[in-house]
Amino acid sequence: MTATMTAVVYTALDAFEVRQVPVPAPGLGELLIRVEAAGLCHTDLDILAGRYAAELPRIPGHEFAGTVVDADPALRSRIGERVAIDPLIACEACRNCLRGHPNLCTRGQAYGAERDGGFAEYAVVRSDNAFSAGTLDPGVAALAEPFACAVNALDRANPSPEAKVVIVGAGPMGMILSIAARGRGIEDLTIADRVPERLERASRFGATETVRIAHGLTDSLPERAFDLVIDATGRPEVVQEAVRLLADAGTLIPFGVCPPGSELVLDTFEVYRRQLCIVGSFSLNRGILAALDILRQSVYPLDELITTRFPLEQGGDALAAVGGSDTVKIQFDPMTRIATQ
Repeated sequence: MTATMTAVVYTALDAFEVRQVPVPAPGLGELLIRVEAAGLCHTDLDILAGRYAAELPRIPGHEFAGTVVDADPALRSRIGERVAIDPLIACEACRNCLRGHPNLCTRGQAYGAERDGGFAEYAVVRSDNAFSAGTLDPGVAALAEPFACAVNALDRANPSPEAKVVIVGAGPMGMILSIAARGRGIEDLTIADRVPERLERASRFGATETVRIAHGLTDSLPERAFDLVIDATGRPEVVQEAVRLLADAGTLIPFGVCPPGSELVLDTFEVYRRQLCIVGSFSLNRGILAALDILRQSVYPLDELITTRFPLEQGGDALAAVGGSDTVKIQFDPMTRIATQ
């Protein structure tokens, strides 16, 4: 009899079920992972709503970590290894891949979108996509994917340690960007938000200054003052105003995911005269190892980033909790069901 497992399955747009499905078997070059932590993010909601391309039905989940429990016979030595997963699968042959941008692969796939992901008790992944997490707590190891997204953004901007940096938005990615920036040696880091509780938390996760925004950004933050401005809100009106915070030769990263069709109005003479840069950053770009290094070396209380853990059976509650003002990262703990059987 085929073994089964519990999984959250997106059956169609705006429809999902928590149900029993067969445990997948690893093929050539693949590993079977017992998932021990799987993070939720807005992309998972966007897939369900049809705002992000994916193939349905699908087991979602692209932020996950666990232990290798089975493998292609040539990879048996990896059984027992604790790993964090890079969800992106690039063709390595298209022009974008050859130029060093596998995250922009024209034929790319991802676990949780085109292949089944981590919202399940077990998942099959390519061995090349599984990176040793060592002794990191599984919940912290599952943060490697969003941290790798922050690494990509910072690599794109390449700020010097002396740069004056501001992150607008103290939500989950704002906190992760803060920790990653401090991990790169940034010493002058302001975080701005409207919610006092978020700012109090930001002060524990790397912010050297916090600013409460009561009205517009420039009512509370000085114009032309920051070498690097990162928007972590995904709100077009915030990104528009953030341009005014840029110092000469400054860089703006619209990191938060603005809706398709959003527009940014720029004075092109100002861009020319002041050498301003607008830098895009999509997903992660082979940054899991760098992210794991940040997580291992961080002096911040990383476990506090995980504010709520749900068993898979409470898939609906977990999805509904994403984006709550009192949450940072939400994760599934598939081991809860296994431990209580």
